[in-house]
Amino acid sequence: MVWRRVALFFVLLIVIGAIANATVPREKEATAPTSPPVAAPAAAPVDVVHARLPAENAIVAHVGDVVQIDVSHDAQDVVQVPALGVEEPVERDIDGLLVFDADRAGRFAVTLRDAGTRVGTVDVKEAG
Repeated sequence: MVWRRVALFFVLLIVIGAIANATVPREKEATAPTSPPVAAPAAAPVDVVHARLPAENAIVAHVGDVVQIDVSHDAQDVVQVPALGVEEPVERDIDGLLVFDADRAGRFAVTLRDAGTRVGTVDVKEAG
């Protein structure tokens, strides 16, 4: 008899909980605005400066340009622009490819780390 009362009590609790849950007001889902999407402004075209090193003349770029330099060397080494923190491996038959944004003006040496030699210079001028 006691178990019947306990079971009836739990059934009543479940029924009361279900009724309370059904009567609580629900939040309406926010609907997205129906206005047409706004297109992002078109980005200004970026100039890409391609060059090959070693070379006698400096590579000239402007702030905002993307600089892409192919560097050849007759041994395994690492070509780098230490002032910009850019480096890539180079091997006898595989050129090193340095790609970086010219984000500040200056004159930057391009060197072979292990050989300790300069193979060229990148001269980044102010934009405009």
